Amino acid sequence: MLFLPALAIALLAAAPPSPDALFEKWNSTRSPGCAVGILQDGKVLLEKGYGMASLEYQVPITPRSRFYLGSTSKEFTALTVLQLAQQGRLSLDASIRRHFRSLPAYTEPVTVRHLLEHSSGIRDYIGLWTINGAGDDTPLNETQVFRLLERQSSLNFPPGSEFLYSNSGYFLLAHLTRPLAQRQFPDLARELIFAPLGLADTLYYTDRFAILPNRAQGHSPALPLGTYRLNNATLDLAGDGGVFSSLQDVLTWLKLLDSPPPAYAAAIRAMLTPAKLNSGEQAEYGRGLMLRQFKGLDIVQHPGGLRGYRSDILWIPSKRLGVACLCNTSDVDAGRMTRQIANLYLNLPDPPAVKIPAAQLQRKTGHFRDQDSGDILHLQLQGDQLTANYTGFQFILHAFTPTRFRSAPGSPLDFELQFKADGDRDVPSFQRVEAESHKPARYQRIQLDPAPPASPKDYEGTFTSSEVDAQIRLRFDEGQLRFEQNGIVMGALAHIAGEYFALANLNVEFLREAGKVTGMKLNTGRVRGLRFQRLP
Repeated sequence: MLFLPALAIALLAAAPPSPDALFEKWNSTRSPGCAVGILQDGKVLLEKGYGMASLEYQVPITPRSRFYLGSTSKEFTALTVLQLAQQGRLSLDASIRRHFRSLPAYTEPVTVRHLLEHSSGIRDYIGLWTINGAGDDTPLNETQVFRLLERQSSLNFPPGSEFLYSNSGYFLLAHLTRPLAQRQFPDLARELIFAPLGLADTLYYTDRFAILPNRAQGHSPALPLGTYRLNNATLDLAGDGGVFSSLQDVLTWLKLLDSPPPAYAAAIRAMLTPAKLNSGEQAEYGRGLMLRQFKGLDIVQHPGGLRGYRSDILWIPSKRLGVACLCNTSDVDAGRMTRQIANLYLNLPDPPAVKIPAAQLQRKTGHFRDQDSGDILHLQLQGDQLTANYTGFQFILHAFTPTRFRSAPGSPLDFELQFKADGDRDVPSFQRVEAESHKPARYQRIQLDPAPPASPKDYEGTFTSSEVDAQIRLRFDEGQLRFEQNGIVMGALAHIAGEYFALANLNVEFLREAGKVTGMKLNTGRVRGLRFQRLP
């Protein structure tokens, strides 16, 4: 009998790590939650549900529960398009005007490849829809998206010059396949990838009123604390999103990334190959997959989120480790969860930070305006650390080379800067924001001038745009320039300097003719240079 405690200890030591503690908050019959799976060396190590697929009907989450994947859908869209190209039915280097004659003829052609690699410069339709003043509960259909895109007179940037995430590109990819394949995109994806690969629970779902067995209802936190409200997807669109899938199917998908069948090997290689910009710089994106690093290891992932759903599929090729986290609540950071789970298994140390003398850090401080996006970046020295404030996010920057810095572990934003010398100071020369934007930086050092403008009445008036349906009214009240969008006060524009103003992640540059304000340009994340004219 004396050997039993020793045996118990040995068995306990051999037990695989468990992510239960990470999901304790949602592991309840009173909470929505997540389905979590782990794959290593081709074997499923964990397949588990935490929380409820439906709070209304008290249905628990299982490996067969279907979740809305949001932007994680893009990897399935990319594979479908690449399979079509492999069959010779689609050229990746053809201009998209061959497929969409109603889109504007931009100065430089946008190709199918640009859409796949998020380097087209086409403005993001969700950003445009938000500027239109649409509420969170407003549904959006493909006719409305096409009307928005057809009205855009310019691009965010020349095609191929930058990586900037845009849902518009993947929406267009799904639609250009229709005449080529002579079927709707959901049917094409089922024929080319879902059915052959045995993904029985996976489909593009473009009718939110259709019955979907085993659907996990989307939720968001509500008041009083500890309660939730339903928050299901309202986009009846395929391409940039639209996929519902189960944990069981996603684990099968991870096996495909680990060991692709011969018929899919070339397309998977293309998805895992970094895109190249015109400059020769590699983007941290392939085709439908984000190619990043985690604690010194190359990783492949694509998070997604819309309304009451969050998801992430993570693959670490060198360790043959895959993690999936599919959630039906908006209060989970699925991308962070997959990395934490991976680290439970790998126990990786944080890469050491490079120690930079305070005098060298001081050269990098100041206030900067991105001449492309209008974003304002504040860098300052606090003690012996370089800190950043970018679009409202504050974090510490750690050096991993003398000129390259990355946000510290646990920061609210995955942010990276490269600096170059500019006289006796340094300025950012390259910037990466999450997997959102990846580009040479064109920052201009500015002097902040937070005082209200000398003639605030100059900026008052009503502004409209031919590219969106929004009407914006500005009025000076109680010392603030208030910003109204379609009759709703959104807040006050803060004066940055000169003709530059900001409100959260919205940046405004006023335009003058003969000394009079005649219009303005709006920049907000994935939409740049949107022009508004001031009404007489």
